[in-house]
Amino acid sequence: MKSNNANRKKSQKSEISPIGKAKMIQERAYELFVKRGSVPGHELEDWLQAEREICAPEDHHETA
Repeated sequence: MKSNNANRKKSQKSEISPIGKAKMIQERAYELFVKRGSVPGHELEDWLQAEREICAPEDHHETA
């Protein structure tokens, strides 16, 4: 049963719509911005980091 749940989670992740994925990236980029103290000027870095985290294969995610 456990492997079925893991496969289902992977399947759900790959089925995220482009709009849903963009929303997840946007939310993560905002979290990174806040974590840095809400200091402007690093929007691109935050967005690219969020993309790497959201779009990376499941087994390559970094733990924070």
